[in-house]
Amino acid sequence: MIKRSRLLNAPPKTLEEIYFSEIRPQLYENHAHRHQTGVRTGTTLAEHLDSACQFILTVSRIAEVPEDKRPLLLAATAVHDLNKLDPQERKVKTLARNQEFLREQLEKACVLSFVVSEDDLELVRKLIERHSGHNVSDGARFLPEDPNIERWAAMLTAADLFDLGIPDAQRFRKLEKELTVAFGRSCNLFKISISEDKGYITALLLGACEEVLQKYGLNPLAIFPDGELFEGEALANVDFTKEIAAVWQSKIDQVFGNNIERLVRPTKDGIKVTHQAIQQNIEEVLVNVEALLERKKAGYKSDKIAKDVTKWGEAAGADTLIKAAELQLLPVSSAEEFAISEGLKAAYLSYREAGLSPKEVWDKIAHHTGISELQRTAIEPFNGQYGRPLFAAKAAVKGIEGIKEALQESFQLRKESTQISEETEVSEEMIAAVSRMVNLPFAIRLNGANDLNAYVEANPRQRCSLGSTSTDIDELISDNMPPGTKVQAFSNRLPGGISAEPKRQADSIAALAYQLMAVGANFPAVKKQDPLYLHLALPKGSAPELLIIWRGLLKQLAATNAEGGTVTIDELKLYKDNQLEFKANKVVGLALPKRPDFVHTSVIIPLLWGDVNNSLALLKSLRLALEISLSLDIGFPFTLSSNLEVELSSNIYGRIEGIPSALQTLLGNGQYQQRQDAEKILERLRCIGKLATSVASIQKADDCLYDLARACVRPIELYYVLLRWTLREQDEPNLSVIWSRICEPLNTLLESFMSDENSLLTKYLKEAAQIAAEANLKGSSFNRTAQAEPFTAFSAAIRTQKPHLDLELIFAALVQQYYTRLKRIRDYGVGVTKLEQIKHYYEVLRKLYEEVYSARPEKFLSDQKTLEAAYLFFLEEARKQLKTQPQDDSVETNTTV
Repeated sequence: MIKRSRLLNAPPKTLEEIYFSEIRPQLYENHAHRHQTGVRTGTTLAEHLDSACQFILTVSRIAEVPEDKRPLLLAATAVHDLNKLDPQERKVKTLARNQEFLREQLEKACVLSFVVSEDDLELVRKLIERHSGHNVSDGARFLPEDPNIERWAAMLTAADLFDLGIPDAQRFRKLEKELTVAFGRSCNLFKISISEDKGYITALLLGACEEVLQKYGLNPLAIFPDGELFEGEALANVDFTKEIAAVWQSKIDQVFGNNIERLVRPTKDGIKVTHQAIQQNIEEVLVNVEALLERKKAGYKSDKIAKDVTKWGEAAGADTLIKAAELQLLPVSSAEEFAISEGLKAAYLSYREAGLSPKEVWDKIAHHTGISELQRTAIEPFNGQYGRPLFAAKAAVKGIEGIKEALQESFQLRKESTQISEETEVSEEMIAAVSRMVNLPFAIRLNGANDLNAYVEANPRQRCSLGSTSTDIDELISDNMPPGTKVQAFSNRLPGGISAEPKRQADSIAALAYQLMAVGANFPAVKKQDPLYLHLALPKGSAPELLIIWRGLLKQLAATNAEGGTVTIDELKLYKDNQLEFKANKVVGLALPKRPDFVHTSVIIPLLWGDVNNSLALLKSLRLALEISLSLDIGFPFTLSSNLEVELSSNIYGRIEGIPSALQTLLGNGQYQQRQDAEKILERLRCIGKLATSVASIQKADDCLYDLARACVRPIELYYVLLRWTLREQDEPNLSVIWSRICEPLNTLLESFMSDENSLLTKYLKEAAQIAAEANLKGSSFNRTAQAEPFTAFSAAIRTQKPHLDLELIFAALVQQYYTRLKRIRDYGVGVTKLEQIKHYYEVLRKLYEEVYSARPEKFLSDQKTLEAAYLFFLEEARKQLKTQPQDDSVETNTTV
């Protein structure tokens, strides 16, 4: 079992904080690999105990159990399956009455400190003995006892039943029965579930659901990756959709409150201001409109404006132009006048959003800007949105100030019109989105045929680039879409087409979801990159308190960067010591959410790594994802993807989308059913990180990491990559020191693959290295080339192999030549024994050549560098083993052959 890190380091204060920071990690340390059977097949004992403990914490708080008793309920729950904790598997009743055994198990679970007195221990015993349908069989049933014990035992029974692997309808009936006793009132369970997770916007929607349902007397009981479970006495038989949509809309409006510049947009039809901006700060909106008018003035082009003047003048007619000219209604002719005309157009668009007719709009504009009654009548034939602003700009004597007055009045009208009632405030689109995305009790369901028809009948040019094709489609530029969103229609790129940027078609809610992400995450202030998205979901059945702790942790991590940008990790500590230490960074790292309500059943964290290839970005992201996901006090399922939206699944612990073929040997198929599967991948990545920092500097560790990851396709290649990087960093490296650093992680990595394809190859190489170490077969120095000398001689003989020479002759010559070489470079110790050792050495290499490479020189020579690298490291391992063995003082016979 790999050593896992912890993220919750703050001193715990509440009982829930103590559980998640101290007790829960210990449960997983003790029982994470003890699998269960029966209706709980597929889960571990640790997961069952964790589920029960979280449930008891929530239920005891709802039931208002006294604070001095809640720790005892938690202690009993942490060890309630005593029979599963006993090696002999004795009965729960027998074990509960064995005080020594009970105290031992309480201590192992880190809850013994809650049991202060003998009365406390007796209460824990009673609760354990009565849980899960066990009867009261001792004499205590005939004696007076606290009437609350029955209620508390029902809570523990419900906690034990909560994660049963049976259909929800059956499980909920069992839970309602026990909770009715626990609460002393009728109890009904209601679950809301989401059909799709779109990130921050879905988190806000679930927050709105929670807020409305709590208003009607329902309590959050547990959180699932795809929804939330509530309990209450009864649920009003009403449709909550409109009310939830109203709260959802207000939450979205609050998010954009500090990002008004994104809601005041210049378009080809004029400056448009959204309702969200007006709801937040009218003065800030006016500042943004004025700034855009200044940009319009700076971008004034007389020839383009002249074309518009001609177009709209001809549309109004020659007589209209003559009458307008008599009243000084002349077309725009300067940058200042052009800015005023754009301001008039913005005021017109804003008034129209308030529901006024074109005539009413221009009456108000004329009043605010100083246009006379005669002039107002004269411009009536011009187009209200495009023509009148061009010819009325000179007559607007109050200039920009008059336009600001008109805008302010229009904004106020719009704000009042949206505050008449909650029902009129929410658009039909938002109500439809709530009905589509959330499964609510007693909600009126939409007809899915409408969406299907919208998809089937859609114009090919309106196929969605983002989201599903529906009746609500927006045309957006790339800045308002996720990086890499493809264009569905390319007509403007054909000969004769316009030169503007192609539009992306998007479902309006999907587009809003991305815009919320863009303003709600702590992205770096640099050019937009293509991020990877880490989706972390709370485990199924999580306590609402875990969500609060999780939000606090993310807020704390985001505060690491005081300027509000990305947060990265200390890679040296991560690779060498497997420690997570977060620090601020302006360019790369995690773009954590800015607000806690962006986190609910799941959270999306964009990961940016700067100018690196996709495979390396995936490796770095996955390592970080696994370290966070598998930390002892978090343990969250995850999905790593380049997509903002991913498929919801509660049956898979981890998933990676888009694994390149070069990394599939290392990372598997990307579907990790159990926590143990993800732990195996984390162990591999940790080994690769240690290897990279052992042979390369931290500045080049990422490059080395990428090379090692690709070499895992054929694990024997790892030796060559390691040697190559060692030589790249050092001219004459001490291979003995290098091997001492890399042998442990390298062997762990190779054992993880458990591949048999190279077992014969490594067997013969290790055997040859062992003989070379024992016989001291090497050159006259300790450098790398001298160490590999006998193996290099073998490679040279294969390279110069002649077709007419058989292997017997080649290897006989090789033995004699190398024996002669040793006699020449050594003064003593080269005799008959040495000759036999050389013969044995080359016999082993001959077996390698014949059995592994079928005596085909081209196959062997293609692997020559890899084999030489592996041989050098096996040689160091053999010498290391020799040092631990007793020395043989026998003297070799120096006989001339």
